[in-house]
Amino acid sequence: MPSEELAQELQEHLQEKRLPVGSYDKGRRALQFPDGTNPSEWSNLRGVVEKWAKGRNLEMSESIKLQQNRPEQAQAKSEAKSEPRLDPQELKKRLDRLTPEKAMERFNYLSSKPWSELTDAEYQERLELAQRALEKKPSK
Repeated sequence: MPSEELAQELQEHLQEKRLPVGSYDKGRRALQFPDGTNPSEWSNLRGVVEKWAKGRNLEMSESIKLQQNRPEQAQAKSEAKSEPRLDPQELKKRLDRLTPEKAMERFNYLSSKPWSELTDAEYQERLELAQRALEKKPSK
């Protein structure tokens, strides 16, 4: 972050959007986000930050930190009741059974939910339905 004021402004913006708010590390001049951020929240967060940065003529840089799981984290993850990711073939079969109208209804329903509220399976399904919709549109 170029300045502490910009970091605070971004944190307030994220809070307004009800996204995870990172803590500002003065030494690194960077925002750090919680380790427990799920992929759909992270995707949504990245999009909001990129748009915010672009409006201020800033570039976004992303880094990843690898660390060993602590035993309590591994146990919490195994106990989580999140829907498992779908096998691509299983997802394809499920979506092939839908009529075009039902597929559009399902896509509209999933699109009405914020990325952060989707399970991993719903996230995959939404992306697949969007891809299918794009493929069916006639090119000009």
